[in-house]
Amino acid sequence: MDTSNSEFKVGDWVKGRTRNEEWVHGYLESFEPYNPLVRVRVMFSDNSGFVGRTIRIEKRDMEKQEMLTSYSEGELLNLIDLALSTRDKDWFIELSEKLKRKQNIISFIKRGI
Repeated sequence: MDTSNSEFKVGDWVKGRTRNEEWVHGYLESFEPYNPLVRVRVMFSDNSGFVGRTIRIEKRDMEKQEMLTSYSEGELLNLIDLALSTRDKDWFIELSEKLKRKQNIISFIKRGI
């Protein structure tokens, strides 16, 4: 997973493997420029003990994930929960607006417009 360290920034979604070859997917909480380890908040993993926790992973063992441009209604609801739990007001507002637009579109489709 060869990704340049300069590409990482706090908040980036990443995936990678731990030293014990456990798969993790989450977002970057913090890192130091010259430290090979970064702190990742794990959202998904094949090790259920990691989910919801922050773990340290070597930069060389992870890669940045591209941002999704479109989310399902369920995904937006989950992300809104995450924004609330991290107290990220701006992200909460952004996600709530996207959810409202998506619900309006679904409503129009159901009415046959």
